[in-house]
Amino acid sequence: MPELRDTSSATYAVCAIPIVALDASGAAARIVRDAVERRSCQVHLCNAFTLSLVDQDDQLRTALTHADLNLADGVPVALMGRRHGMAGPVRGSELVRQVATSGSDRVRHYLYGGKEGVAELMADELRRQVPGLEVVGTESPPFTPITDEHLDGLVQRVHESGANILWIGLGTPRQDYLVHRLSDSLAMPIVPVGAAFDFWSGAIKEAPRYVQGTGLEWLYRLAAEPRRLWRRYLLGNPRFLLSAWRHRR
Repeated sequence: MPELRDTSSATYAVCAIPIVALDASGAAARIVRDAVERRSCQVHLCNAFTLSLVDQDDQLRTALTHADLNLADGVPVALMGRRHGMAGPVRGSELVRQVATSGSDRVRHYLYGGKEGVAELMADELRRQVPGLEVVGTESPPFTPITDEHLDGLVQRVHESGANILWIGLGTPRQDYLVHRLSDSLAMPIVPVGAAFDFWSGAIKEAPRYVQGTGLEWLYRLAAEPRRLWRRYLLGNPRFLLSAWRHRR
């Protein structure tokens, strides 16, 4: 099994990808530390859909196997790590909250993702809920393929902003590719959180708390966005189970 770098936490394999057995609080503490110390940290939130793609997507597999923190995003991935101390899934929106709260006076955030205006609305809500929080940059990506020239400009803007953490909200696997592509140029945590941009901005309503962590949140999201998400869940979930069974040890 590939080893994640620089972590003392237990890891376990799902679909032959190493997952770190940390909850949202533990992951946030690690991310804040690396942000403050200006340490590169490639983070990925691995849910069933993400892991269902790795057998057919070499670029995604490379990104995940070179990561510093692959976190269990979703009940099925978390349950597979119970004997390694995994207490529950790490949801993207909750991870943002934990990092924002625990690093409020030490972490400067750059938000890159969502449709036009979404990152700005997310920044406003973060500032409202965490007084004193510094969001030093927001931007939406182009709808066209992201070129190396665009990424060079992004790196320059992030550096000039003074940020020490970059959040990416582009959806899987596009956001995961960027983490790996940017890691050599940015000495900071780079964290893809997908739908968290929409949840924090209010563009999409998040599942009620009584649904979160039950393993049924995917049904809520499917009901809310059936045309966009039906392939992810109705095809991705069986593909994930087959891959997890095939790679079991």
